[in-house]
Amino acid sequence: MVKKGLLKVMIITAISFVVCISAFSQTDPQFTQYVFNHAYLNPAAAGFGGKTNISAIYRTQWTGYTGTFDSGGAPNSQLLTASAPLSFLNGGVSAYFLNDQLGGGSATREFELAYSYHKRFGANIIGAGISAGMHNRSINGTNYRPRETNDPVIPTSQTGQTKPDLGAGIYLYNPVYQLGLSVKHINQPAFGLSTESGNSLLPRSLYLTGNVLIGLSYTLDVSPMFVIKSDFKTVSPEAGAIITYNANYWAGLNYRWQDAFSFLIGGNFLNSSLRAGYAVDWIVFGNLAKAPLSHEILLTYSLNPPRAGKKSIIRTPRYRY
Repeated sequence: MVKKGLLKVMIITAISFVVCISAFSQTDPQFTQYVFNHAYLNPAAAGFGGKTNISAIYRTQWTGYTGTFDSGGAPNSQLLTASAPLSFLNGGVSAYFLNDQLGGGSATREFELAYSYHKRFGANIIGAGISAGMHNRSINGTNYRPRETNDPVIPTSQTGQTKPDLGAGIYLYNPVYQLGLSVKHINQPAFGLSTESGNSLLPRSLYLTGNVLIGLSYTLDVSPMFVIKSDFKTVSPEAGAIITYNANYWAGLNYRWQDAFSFLIGGNFLNSSLRAGYAVDWIVFGNLAKAPLSHEILLTYSLNPPRAGKKSIIRTPRYRY
């Protein structure tokens, strides 16, 4: 009954977002393997899953894109995330570092720390999380060709600014389903990178995520998934599904609205301590101005969570005392 009710809520919420779809202005980098990346999207997801997870993602968007005048220019992103449950804090913590190269000498870097408080309700656990960190923007004005000489809007050298950044979210966790809602850049940090006065706000980003595990047979599971992104003016949804064999190997499809179809594949190795995944995006919207493919690699290593206090005594039949 609970599962059916939650599924209904997820479907209604997703539809209500999709109704108001328009072109979405991307400020945060997008990752196709978002279903394995909740700690980046939502601070409330910190510490879930019972393991300490360290993840790395490398993404090249529009691989091989070349500008009209200069070579290169394709965006690429690197993300390093760590998440761990901490029972003595009644929740979990996470941290991530993001390096997002936008092409043309422009770059974004983020470092965020998050804490999530966990509260159990039967088989479900609800997390409420906050995050705080630093957001850096930089630009190299020498890589640009101004229409007018000495244009004051374009800096004449490498310049950058760092501002504080805040986020918050809630996360519902169950071994069978997860649902999350978060807001990044709550304080909307403002950046002025030109030689002329004026600031550019980093808009708030809203993320709604969800996925469900459905058993098809003893060895096959299917997991529908979605993420809906919004800057509170426009909305961009994407959805897909992953089929998993023997709880270890998966393949799936995903579609990002007005952008691309994606194929995902991966598996768990080393007694499920290592997760490796690969995704490729085939651009189907605006492909005349983009290279046709984007590639993404994911690696996650899991280990036992840190413990506080003394180790418990383990007694064996041979040595009773």
